[in-house]
Amino acid sequence: MGYFTLAGGLLWSLHLLSHLRTTVASQGCVGKEPVIDPTFLVVKYGNPATANCSVQYNATTIGWEATEGAKTENDLQQLVWSVPSVTEWALGRGVMCFTSSDLYGQCETDLPITIYQIPENMTLSLLDHTGPLFEGQEYLLECVVQSVAPAKNLTVIWFRGDTELERSGFSQFSIVGDLSEDVTVRTKLNLTASREDHGASYHCAAKLDLNTAEFIPETSASIQLEVHYGPRMVSASHNVTVMEGEMLVLNCVAEANPSPTYQWTHNNHNLENENNTTLRFESIERENEGVYRCTARNSRGEGSVEIRVDVMRNHLPLIAISVAIAIAVLLAVGLYGYCVYQKKNKTGQYLLTKIKHGTSNSGQVAQANGHSDSV
Repeated sequence: MGYFTLAGGLLWSLHLLSHLRTTVASQGCVGKEPVIDPTFLVVKYGNPATANCSVQYNATTIGWEATEGAKTENDLQQLVWSVPSVTEWALGRGVMCFTSSDLYGQCETDLPITIYQIPENMTLSLLDHTGPLFEGQEYLLECVVQSVAPAKNLTVIWFRGDTELERSGFSQFSIVGDLSEDVTVRTKLNLTASREDHGASYHCAAKLDLNTAEFIPETSASIQLEVHYGPRMVSASHNVTVMEGEMLVLNCVAEANPSPTYQWTHNNHNLENENNTTLRFESIERENEGVYRCTARNSRGEGSVEIRVDVMRNHLPLIAISVAIAIAVLLAVGLYGYCVYQKKNKTGQYLLTKIKHGTSNSGQVAQANGHSDSV
């Protein structure tokens, strides 16, 4: 028991001495640390990487400590680290340039490296649901981003058409894989289906924000929704007053999915064979007056509209008959008056003629008698 305690104490003493030596060395390196250009690297997985380490003095030893591309040289002021293809995710923990000299001891500078991977594939789907959506019900859209890195720099953006809905970050992700490598990311969006969603395109876009001037393309996946919803009237005839005998067309149109069927009623009585958006009367009659209801139905419900039709009696035929009778009466009266007038005029002329003829004959007789007396 004492042996192990003594051994532990010796190991602790050696560790403490090493720490003190490193601390003293690092204090001697202030202002003399190796300078790395660039100061950090953002590298796409599979692409080459390179950096240069330099000092202002001849280092006894200068080198790179890395899981790939490690090297050491003597009596140099600079040394380049490079790898033809970054395929070691461990490089994401960074690499280090170190120098040693009699004057400054051992000095070190770290080179942070961010290795990124553009998603190999993205999918968007309805979670635990197949077939059309129903208006008013809630659903989950799931966006899956496969083989992406680093997940902490990923943002998933949700769109409906060209309109951004919201953004999901690291705290909303469900991650499969080692975060130090490429992983699969899943995230969800709550959706309450509406008729406006019918035919709408939803998509999710994956964006890597790496705080670099390098352009990192977005990738996305989309899905087009089918939503079933009940009828809603979008146009219909208004209440109307028509003259008896006129033509009348009533109409109603409903918006619905699936397409609705139509039923017309007149004063609460079904009209047969009227599965149509229009109801037509070539010559409307008084018995057609009343309340018409147009009802549209589908599997999601129904919608209806009422139209009041008032039919006015057409008095034109009666007026025409009355006018005709009046005209006939006037013609008869006029004809009768004319006949009477003509009769009176013809009778007076006849009597006068007779009187004239009678006077002439009497004169002739008188003259004859006078002549006889004188003889």
